Parts: sequence; structure tokens; C-alpha cells
Amino acid sequence: MTQPSTRILVLGAGVAGLLFTLRLAGKVARQSVQITLVDESDTFTVRPRLHEFATKQRVFRRSFPQILRKTQVQFLQARVTSLDPSQHRVTVQDQQQQQHELTYDYLVYALGSLTDRHSVPGVAEYAYSLSARGPFSAEALRETLPALQARGGQVIVCGGGATGIETAAQVASVYPQIKVSLVTHGSLALSWGKSVADATRHRLVSLGVEIVDQSKVSAVRVHSVVLNQGRELACDLCIWTGGFVVSPLAREAGLAVNERDQMLVDPFLRSVSHQEIYAIGDAASPVEDPGVAHVRMSAFTAGIMGAHGADCVSAILTGSTTKPLSFAYMAQAIALGRHHAIFFPLSPDDRPRSPYITGWMGSLVRAAAVNFVVTATLMQRRFPGLFAWLGKGRYEQAQRLSRAPEEHPLLPVHPLS
Repeated sequence: MTQPSTRILVLGAGVAGLLFTLRLAGKVARQSVQITLVDESDTFTVRPRLHEFATKQRVFRRSFPQILRKTQVQFLQARVTSLDPSQHRVTVQDQQQQQHELTYDYLVYALGSLTDRHSVPGVAEYAYSLSARGPFSAEALRETLPALQARGGQVIVCGGGATGIETAAQVASVYPQIKVSLVTHGSLALSWGKSVADATRHRLVSLGVEIVDQSKVSAVRVHSVVLNQGRELACDLCIWTGGFVVSPLAREAGLAVNERDQMLVDPFLRSVSHQEIYAIGDAASPVEDPGVAHVRMSAFTAGIMGAHGADCVSAILTGSTTKPLSFAYMAQAIALGRHHAIFFPLSPDDRPRSPYITGWMGSLVRAAAVNFVVTATLMQRRFPGLFAWLGKGRYEQAQRLSRAPEEHPLLPVHPLS
């Protein structure tokens, strides 16, 4: 009698979901496993390069059917509409608006994050964002920005995080006839330290970007942005980069989530409320310290969680053991326009350190880092398990430190270095 296949359903094909799928498919190629990957898009787009895509630069894009060719993975282009954990069922809607019900033995939740377009009035109706496609997306900006360049228009970028800084610098450097303003709630880039903040500000000013910091946006209108002090900034176009949110699907399905709707997971990336469901990437929040004080949304983190999740599921299917999630941050790079970026090392728990590298050398290092994430993802198809990372002993170190007050109540506890 034929052994029934184990059904593994992966929702989301960003870096985390795609790397997980390719790595697991390679690891269990000789097992009786049926893997289905679901994504609303049919194309893999590198999210850290969407600001370049928006300005008509060439970026890596490849269809999922092409990437998954010669694997046992089935790809379905569809939008996830609901989860039913009690019945091990997921409802999706395909391109023809048809509803389908998919069942699973193990579910992998990798739906990632998206730009928050609903917390400020007018953003959903009038602002663009760096989503891959849609009426107010990076794809739409490719067609809109050249017309603004021709007539010397004005663009306001809202949000002073890495995405906002990269977007403002990119638009200003590619389209010098466009007047670019960057609005940020706090002090620009100060969370990365004064040296990085000063270098970032200097570069933006040299590109002609007007920096409007210490200002909160209260509304976006057709041709203006309204600040909380009542000041109104005129513009032809607003690009919104003010924070990311996670799909509410997990919360609506009754899964354990945090205040941001990220699924709460154990050190093996299993839902703390439903052990047959795994969550990886931006949509997941570990309940135990994996060796870093804060698990940041990033392509680097998503890659590690995707790889670790694949190792955990593979261990169940093959009867082997795996270790808990543990990693360390190494560095961060922020693009500052064409052929320019700032690169700086990080302590293992994500604190900026000196020295930093700027200019074309910083741009080369950033490009190499992004290319590494893409290459490491795609290489899993032929070499599953090749991708490795630093800091695999930091979880145990964090556990020892958390127990130290109980074991040695008179000894001071020092933070991880």
C-alpha cells in the first residue's frame, strides 16, 4: 500500500517563504512529501531593491514557475483569504476570483509585512508605496516619476526609516529635476548613532533633498501632506513609507499573535498555540530570545528564519533533531542614491558600531549583501543546507543569562556582547 504524502502548505513566497520551500524540497527530495507554495504574485521581486525598481533601474525579477522548475513543488498564484486551523484548511482566491480550499498536515505562514496604509487619513486613497504591484505601487511609480521629471514636479516621501531614506535619495539622484522632501517623525537616522545620522543627512542634502524632521503627518491629500502642527506641504505625489504591518489573518483565525499581529512562535518556529503551524519572516515573533534582543524585520532575518524553519520541518519528516533558532546580526547598509550607500557593522544584538563606509564602496558592499540574500535563496534548490549564519550558540548563552539570577542571586547579570 502506498504511503500517503505529507502535505506541506507554504503561504507567501518572499525571501523567507521561497528559501524555506527550496531548502525543504531539497532536504526531503526522497521523502513522500507534497509541497505547495502560494503567493499572490507570480514573480519573485527583491524587496530591498524596490526603490530602484520604482525609478526604472534594472533589478532581479524571476517567475516562480521558472524558479521551481524541476522541483516537486507545486506553485499556486492566489490570495489567501482565511485560515481554519481546526480543520487544517486554508481558503484562497485565484486570478479568476475563484475560491479554493487547500488542506495541509503542516502549514508554513510566511505572508510577510506590507506598508501601513490605513493608520493616517488619505494614505490609502492618495499615496504611493513601495509594494511590488498595484495602482499605487513601485510599478506605478515607474510610469509616473518620468513625467514629473519632465515638468519639474515635487515629491514628498513620508517616513524616516531605511525605506524612506533610500526612496528619497533614489528619486533625487535619478530624477534631479524633481524636488524631493523627506518627512520624518523623529530625528533623521539618529537610531543608528550620530556619525551615521550625520553622514546620511549630509548625503541627502547634497542631493537637494529637503529634510523635514520632528514632524508627524496627520493626513495626506490629493496634492499635499498635512503635518500635525497644521503646516501643509504641497506636492504632486506622496510616497508613503511610514512603517510596516502584518496581515490580520492569523489573529482572525484564533492563532496566538502579538500586538502587531505577528504569530508567536517557539524556538523551532512553531506557533505556540498550534504546533502544526510554523511562522517565518516578518510575520513571526519568537517568544524566546534567539540571541538578539529584538528580531528586526529585514531580508537578512527572513532568510535565517526561512532556512531554520526548513531545517525544523525536515527534522520532523526525517526523524532527526534540530537546534533552537539562534543568530547574530552582522551589519547594515542603506542605499543613498545611485552608486552611493552607507555600510556599518552591528554588534551581534543589532547595535551600530564604527567604522562606517560610504560612497561607491558602500554601494558595492550593499549590492553584494543584497545579491548574497538572493543567491543564497536560489542556491537552496541545488544545495539545500549550504546557507549558514553566525551566532548559533547565542540562544544557549541567552538562556544561561536568564537563569543566572535564580542560580546566583548575588551575581550581576551583564548584557550580551
